[in-house]
Amino acid sequence: MPELAEPRQQAIAAILNDGGEALASDLARRFGVSEMTIRRDLRTLENQGLAIRVHGGAMAGERFRFTSRLSKNARAKGRAVEKLAGEIPDRGSIYLDGSTTILNLVKHLKGRSRLQVATNNIETFNRIAGLRGPTPILIGGTLDVRTDSLIGPLAMRSVEALVFDKAFFSAWGIMPETGLNEVTVEDALVKAVVAKRSGTVLVALDRSKFGVAAAGVWDHCPDRAWLATDMEPDDERLRAYRGMFKKIV
Repeated sequence: MPELAEPRQQAIAAILNDGGEALASDLARRFGVSEMTIRRDLRTLENQGLAIRVHGGAMAGERFRFTSRLSKNARAKGRAVEKLAGEIPDRGSIYLDGSTTILNLVKHLKGRSRLQVATNNIETFNRIAGLRGPTPILIGGTLDVRTDSLIGPLAMRSVEALVFDKAFFSAWGIMPETGLNEVTVEDALVKAVVAKRSGTVLVALDRSKFGVAAAGVWDHCPDRAWLATDMEPDDERLRAYRGMFKKIV
């Protein structure tokens, strides 16, 4: 953990690590300071990758790091992604987002020497680069220490300079009212631009993502988007989401 200047910030980081999340109002009462002071503390912690600010408070930042997410629901993620493996083209240009779910697709890229694969995640890029076959492209940008993906104006300009035959995504969550969402608005912005510049949008979500909301909502272009889950396509739990996708597999 980075050294923090304020003992209060160290204590808040410990509270988030222990409980996973906390309300700003509760923290203000606990430490006898204003909510504005707590929000400044949370901003400092977020800048150091120790917290993710959400409406009304914050969650522990470590839970969003790439390595922390790798083992979470790994089997269900794998089942969802396998439904999309057959959609990887032999040639052309595709995009893989920085999720640990879509990371499962990398093994299917081997030998595709006429395929260009872009991503905004360094670990995903390194794994693609270690294969024989596809040409990897790392989308430039600022490293987001909260999620280990590249974001910001440079990332946006990079994806705006490219077009993709297909783009493969996961998401932090999906809600019937608002659609796909991410814990950071910046990540959602990059995904929205990539989706607009892709011929087909393919989204893989395990069942734990349904009914989960976060701050950054993004447009996945429903008229050309597919959804793959670890559930059967006719599962009743998917009823509220059918209108959001052209096809569910």
